[in-house]
Amino acid sequence: MGEEIQWDTEASEYIRSRGDRYPDADGIEPGWTQEVMDDADLLALEPDPKSRMGASRFIGRSRSAGRVVVVIAYRDLDGDLHGINAWPATGADLTLYQQGDDDGQDD
Repeated sequence: MGEEIQWDTEASEYIRSRGDRYPDADGIEPGWTQEVMDDADLLALEPDPKSRMGASRFIGRSRSAGRVVVVIAYRDLDGDLHGINAWPATGADLTLYQQGDDDGQDD
Protein backbone atom coordinates (compact mmCIF):
# COMPACT_ATOMS: atom_id res chain seq x y z
CA MET A 1 0.00 0.00 0.00
CA GLY A 2 1.24 3.46 -0.89
CA GLU A 3 1.51 6.56 1.17
CA GLU A 4 -1.71 7.99 2.58
CA ILE A 5 -2.91 11.26 1.12
CA GLN A 6 -5.16 13.45 3.26
CA TRP A 7 -7.84 15.74 1.84
CA ASP A 8 -9.51 18.50 3.81
CA THR A 9 -13.16 19.35 3.09
CA GLU A 10 -12.41 22.35 0.88
CA ALA A 11 -9.86 20.51 -1.29
CA SER A 12 -12.17 17.47 -1.58
CA GLU A 13 -15.02 19.62 -2.81
CA TYR A 14 -12.71 21.39 -5.23
CA ILE A 15 -11.65 18.20 -7.02
CA ARG A 16 -15.18 16.77 -6.96
CA SER A 17 -16.54 19.91 -8.67
CA ARG A 18 -14.24 19.97 -11.73
CA GLY A 19 -17.30 19.65 -13.97
CA ASP A 20 -18.62 22.96 -12.61
CA ARG A 21 -15.44 24.74 -13.72
CA TYR A 22 -14.57 22.98 -16.98
CA PRO A 23 -17.00 21.94 -19.71
CA ASP A 24 -17.22 18.15 -20.16
CA ALA A 25 -14.87 17.56 -17.20
CA ASP A 26 -15.47 14.89 -14.62
CA GLY A 27 -15.01 15.34 -10.90
CA ILE A 28 -12.36 13.36 -9.06
CA GLU A 29 -13.23 11.43 -5.92
CA PRO A 30 -10.65 11.70 -3.12
CA GLY A 31 -10.67 7.90 -2.77
CA TRP A 32 -9.43 7.59 -6.33
CA THR A 33 -6.33 9.53 -5.37
CA GLN A 34 -5.44 6.91 -2.77
CA GLU A 35 -5.64 4.30 -5.53
CA VAL A 36 -3.15 6.46 -7.45
CA MET A 37 -0.81 6.40 -4.45
CA ASP A 38 -1.19 2.60 -4.26
CA ASP A 39 -0.32 2.08 -7.95
CA ALA A 40 2.79 -0.09 -8.27
CA ASP A 41 3.77 2.01 -11.32
CA LEU A 42 3.28 5.36 -9.53
CA LEU A 43 5.37 8.19 -10.93
CA ALA A 44 6.36 10.64 -8.18
CA LEU A 45 7.87 14.04 -8.93
CA GLU A 46 9.05 15.43 -5.60
CA PRO A 47 9.17 18.33 -5.84
CA ASP A 48 7.13 18.94 -8.97
CA PRO A 49 9.35 21.04 -11.28
CA LYS A 50 6.25 23.00 -12.31
CA SER A 51 5.32 23.95 -8.74
CA ARG A 52 6.19 27.38 -7.38
CA MET A 53 5.45 26.26 -3.81
CA GLY A 54 7.41 23.01 -3.83
CA ALA A 55 4.37 20.73 -4.08
CA SER A 56 4.70 17.18 -5.36
CA ARG A 57 3.10 15.61 -8.44
CA PHE A 58 2.00 11.97 -8.42
CA ILE A 59 0.78 10.23 -11.56
CA GLY A 60 -0.83 6.82 -11.33
CA ARG A 61 -3.76 4.62 -12.23
CA SER A 62 -7.04 4.64 -10.34
CA ARG A 63 -8.98 1.43 -10.89
CA SER A 64 -12.26 3.03 -9.79
CA ALA A 65 -11.81 6.00 -12.13
CA GLY A 66 -10.70 3.68 -14.92
CA ARG A 67 -7.89 6.00 -15.89
CA VAL A 68 -4.59 7.59 -14.98
CA VAL A 69 -4.92 10.54 -12.58
CA VAL A 70 -2.55 13.37 -11.61
CA VAL A 71 -2.48 14.28 -7.91
CA ILE A 72 -0.87 17.45 -6.55
CA ALA A 73 -0.02 17.42 -2.85
CA TYR A 74 2.25 19.08 -0.34
CA ARG A 75 4.19 17.59 2.55
CA ASP A 76 3.76 19.17 5.95
CA LEU A 77 6.62 19.45 8.41
CA ASP A 78 5.87 15.93 9.69
CA GLY A 79 6.12 14.54 6.15
CA ASP A 80 2.37 13.85 5.77
CA LEU A 81 0.85 14.39 2.32
CA HIS A 82 -2.10 16.77 1.90
CA GLY A 83 -4.01 16.87 -1.37
CA ILE A 84 -4.29 20.16 -3.23
CA ASN A 85 -5.67 19.22 -6.64
CA ALA A 86 -6.26 16.24 -8.95
CA TRP A 87 -7.35 15.72 -12.55
CA PRO A 88 -7.39 13.05 -15.27
CA ALA A 89 -3.94 12.68 -16.83
CA THR A 90 -3.59 13.84 -20.43
CA GLY A 91 -0.79 15.03 -22.67
CA ALA A 92 2.67 15.13 -21.15
CA ASP A 93 1.56 13.68 -17.79
CA LEU A 94 -0.05 10.66 -19.44
CA THR A 95 2.98 10.16 -21.69
CA LEU A 96 5.35 10.28 -18.69
CA TYR A 97 3.28 7.63 -16.92
CA GLN A 98 3.09 5.41 -19.99
CA GLN A 99 6.85 5.68 -20.56
CA GLY A 100 7.42 4.70 -16.95
CA ASP A 101 5.35 1.54 -17.52
CA ASP A 102 7.72 0.50 -20.30
CA ASP A 103 11.14 -0.01 -18.75
CA GLY A 104 12.49 -1.50 -21.94
CA GLN A 105 12.58 -5.04 -20.56
CA ASP A 106 10.59 -7.97 -21.81
CA ASP A 107 8.08 -9.43 -19.35
